[in-house]
Amino acid sequence: MATTVALLLWAASQAVAVDLKLCNKTITNGLLNQSINPHDSIFFFHEGKPMSEPGHLKLTIDGCHKMCPEADFGLYDDMWPRILTWLLPALLLVGNLHVARVGTVNRLFAMLHFMGDPIDSLWSLLTKAEVWNRFYAIALRATPRGPDYEASARALAAILSAFEELTNDMPSVNRELENLVNENGARLAKQDMDHILLEAAEELVDSRSNEVLRTCVVIINYLCSVLSALIPEIGGEQTSQPGGRIGTAMFLSWLVTIVMLSNTLSGFVSRRTCLRIMERYCRTLKGKKRDQHIFPNSPMLVSKIAWLTNRRRSSVADFIDAQPWTGSLYNFRPKKVLITGGQNDRSPFYLFMLSLAPVLIAATCALVLLWFTPTVGLDCRSLWVISCAFALILSPGLTWLIQLFFKGQVAWYLTVAKDTGLGIPILIVILCSSIGVFNTCTCWSGVFSRGAARAYITLDPLADRKYNAKHIYPAMVATCLGLQLVAYGLMFRIMRPGAKVFRPNEDTKMDIYRRVHGLHSPGSELNNTPSRDTGSGYSPWGRPRGSAASSEFGELLLPPPAMSPKSSPQRLSSISDSQISLQPVSPVDYFRLDDNNGRSESVSSFGGSPRTRLEQPLLGSSGPRY
Repeated sequence: MATTVALLLWAASQAVAVDLKLCNKTITNGLLNQSINPHDSIFFFHEGKPMSEPGHLKLTIDGCHKMCPEADFGLYDDMWPRILTWLLPALLLVGNLHVARVGTVNRLFAMLHFMGDPIDSLWSLLTKAEVWNRFYAIALRATPRGPDYEASARALAAILSAFEELTNDMPSVNRELENLVNENGARLAKQDMDHILLEAAEELVDSRSNEVLRTCVVIINYLCSVLSALIPEIGGEQTSQPGGRIGTAMFLSWLVTIVMLSNTLSGFVSRRTCLRIMERYCRTLKGKKRDQHIFPNSPMLVSKIAWLTNRRRSSVADFIDAQPWTGSLYNFRPKKVLITGGQNDRSPFYLFMLSLAPVLIAATCALVLLWFTPTVGLDCRSLWVISCAFALILSPGLTWLIQLFFKGQVAWYLTVAKDTGLGIPILIVILCSSIGVFNTCTCWSGVFSRGAARAYITLDPLADRKYNAKHIYPAMVATCLGLQLVAYGLMFRIMRPGAKVFRPNEDTKMDIYRRVHGLHSPGSELNNTPSRDTGSGYSPWGRPRGSAASSEFGELLLPPPAMSPKSSPQRLSSISDSQISLQPVSPVDYFRLDDNNGRSESVSSFGGSPRTRLEQPLLGSSGPRY
């Protein structure tokens, strides 16, 4: 729709574009030398009364076509200052969108998805934040109370989130972690497993980029550009009084919210970093030397090892190649399925409605600004704002339909094609509007709201523009940008619990580092973790005390050389599943999650033995949750 409207408006502008300033000068001279009658039909009359005054002429649409035939298409003489002042700062925000490092072409495609489908992009970003929130809530309930309670919970949540980062399948994380912990091929004691978990979590947190400062500088630069354009005392006098260009620029104000949100979430410095850390973590627990963990319970993830050893799965893409369409791009998340985390869970519908807010705010503010731009009413610029806003609101529906009928790589490329067909024409229309392509008699008249009989064109309404620039435009721009910041604040409020997982402050990171590397810091949150005693002959992980996995000083002793890829994981033959205790050490070691049938299951914490039955999920039911 946006493309069709843009083409129609472009054709109309090329046919009858005018220069109102030159037309005003011509008619004023004609009135002064009496070559034009003040009561001529070219002037607009309301109920028989003339509405034109000296210096404030109003023409009918026919009068405009008759007296203002210009062939230069009416482009502004100061179109470059307009572009540099209003559009360029907004478009520079696009370059600061945080996109995962998935190759130049796919990064470009991801930016096209930001521009062509900002609502789905925001929805996907918020879903990723909600995943962190729910894993953190699960980890808080699963972690035993103690001096390092919150830090241990953050570490567990980081591991859970890393599994989800690689698989884009939140329910399968339950099966992955349960199988890994129950297997424990390296025969590690609890203290060793806790140390490995903390070490992996610390490395995951440190491997994420942080571009918030750079983003703040770009946002401040954008706000300063807007202020300098609106306030002459700051930026000096403009080459012409602002009007429609402000509404055009405010239509892109949703970029402020989406840029801040994408950089607040950030990402890993390399997409291979998370994979290497998690492969090392899984390898250590399994007692293997090679990075060949393939996450067998995750439907979207398979490594080259699986591809080479199983010809029946040769059609499945490698993980590295399949990242763009398996959720590694935070702004494109095909599966938005969530499992229950706690009472503070936000529903996908709430996240979707919040994702709508920035686009609706931008479109509404742009419409109001264009409405009050002389001639007051609905003009051509208002039409393209409405059509483009409708296209952006329709875009996530098209994305959903594509994902409904197509999967994987095909769905990704079709989505990019759809986003290109929407995003590029919208940018072209905005650019054309800013340089004066839509300066036609019909577009200036407000005919779409006034009707043909009451439509008129005000020639060079300098006084009205000066009044608006002083009273209306600053208030509307401040309101628009303020509402965008409020929308971001609501989104950030959602992210706050999960941000503790991957966005701790530097002091907390140093505490974790000292604890993991044996550099105990007095007063640290992770200092002197007390060991628990189950009161039996087995360690909290279900292994005999004094096993070969650790020394009496708690040092990690790695198992014998790695098994071959085809060999089964090592398990202690002296302990059968029936011998593993099913009784909790304390009530805080267990948390409860409702399954699909409304039942509640008792589940042991991660910081204890694999006391759950093999058929009992560690994190609750793995079915779809919302």
